[in-house]
Formats: sequence, C-alpha cells, structure tokens
Amino acid sequence: MMRKIFLLGVVIIFCTIIHAQKSIDGLITAEKSFAAYSVAHGTKDAFLQFADSAGIVFDPVVEGPFNAIELWKKREKRPGKLEWQPEYAEISGSQDFGYTTGPYIFTRNDSVLGRGEYVTVWQLNKDGKWKFLLDLGVNNTPKILALSLKKVSATKISGEADTNEILKAEQNFIDLFNKDRKKAYQKYLSAKSILKRNGHSSETRRISQDKIIEEDPADSIFRIIGSAIASSGDLGYVFGNVAVGVKQFGYQRIWRKEKDGWKIALEVLRY
Repeated sequence: MMRKIFLLGVVIIFCTIIHAQKSIDGLITAEKSFAAYSVAHGTKDAFLQFADSAGIVFDPVVEGPFNAIELWKKREKRPGKLEWQPEYAEISGSQDFGYTTGPYIFTRNDSVLGRGEYVTVWQLNKDGKWKFLLDLGVNNTPKILALSLKKVSATKISGEADTNEILKAEQNFIDLFNKDRKKAYQKYLSAKSILKRNGHSSETRRISQDKIIEEDPADSIFRIIGSAIASSGDLGYVFGNVAVGVKQFGYQRIWRKEKDGWKIALEVLRY
C-alpha cells in the first residue's frame, strides 16, 4: 500500500514538473538557462547541452546550416563570454513549441567584440526537456537601451499539424516575391511580425518594415532547406539559404496560422 502511495506521489510530481515546463514560462526559463550556462561553462558547452539531436545552427563563415551538436563538437573552446536574454517569446497552442528572440553581446576582457540579436526555436522533447531546433540571428545591431519581455501565445486555429502547409505557404511567398516583393509581403506578412537584418534594429512597425524591405537586395534567390511545425499545427518555421549574386546567406521565417491563413510572424535575413 505504501509503495502504491509513493509511486502515485512520484507520478504527480513528474506531471506537475512537465506541466510547469509545458508553458511559455517554461520556454523562457529554458532560454534563460541556456544563456546562464553559456556564461558559467562557455558557449561550446552551452550549445552542446541545449541543442536537440536534430538542432540546426548556421556557420558564420559559409552561412550554411549544420547539425548543431556535430558542428560544436568540432569547434575549439575560445576565450570570451557570450551573453544574451529574451526580449520576445511566442508559444504554440500545444505549449510545446515556440521561439524566443532578444539581444546578445560577446565580450573578451571587458571589450565588446560583437553584438546582435538571436532567434532560437524550441521544442519540448519526449523527456519533458526544452531543446532548441534552430538557432540563427543577425549581427552588428544597435544597442538596446531598455529591455522588456513580451509574451505571446499563438491563437489556436483548428487543424492538424502538416509541415506541407508551411512549405506551401513559403513557396507561394517566394513565387510572389520573385514577381513583386511588395505584394508578397503585403499578402503574407502578419500585422504582428518582426523583421531582422544585419546592422538593423528589429522592425515591428509596418512603415519601418516597408522601408527595410525596399532596402533588401533586388536579386535575392531563396532556397528552402528544412522546416518543422508544432503538434497543434499553428506555429512553425522554414529555413534555408538566400543567394545574392555569388554570395549566400542564412535565412529563416517563422510562420503563424491566423484566421486568414498562414502569415510570417518573424523573418531573419542575414544580408
């Protein structure tokens, strides 16, 4: 009898922990823990600790996507400290898939060697642990003077999780972009969206977004490489490379299912 009571208590505690993690606060806690681990143990160990087995990162030199664990295992530890903190977080209706974004800074001997803004996509794995699926950001962004955390939960739209839906939306966007980029963004960019580019602050206002879109290279060619979607089918992402002449850069778009279809919630173009 006592054994049954003990086992029941263990199950209750386990379910309580999982429930606490399966929330936007659990998502944010994972990101903060990732950042704290980087400061305490170094960037390499942090990425190896928090990456999903299928997690993707972009190499800053060749701009290609690589398996995060495989890439970071090959890298040597380097001196310096990488710090970051979430400024914005969004979670799916299933509460097990979402992303965070915010500023980062890399310092060595109290000298700032780089700053920018990161975007990390997270998923709660079968063991009840948040692991990142994709990490990509932009560099040389202006310093953020005041930081406040905004939390957003995707509005649950009925439907099954189908990655093909996102891929279709992405391809339709690209096809229209190739004909008329202004119309492409007018049709697919959410009213609640974030655009990120190297050297720019994150743009959330439509008038500022229109300006940054106009400044993007005219000869951009997108190539889709991978994608994923939440189990609730309301939030997902696509990533790949965008070629500009002979150069190529990493890109990702986070898509949100809204009442009038799939819309771009966040876009990272590393021009």
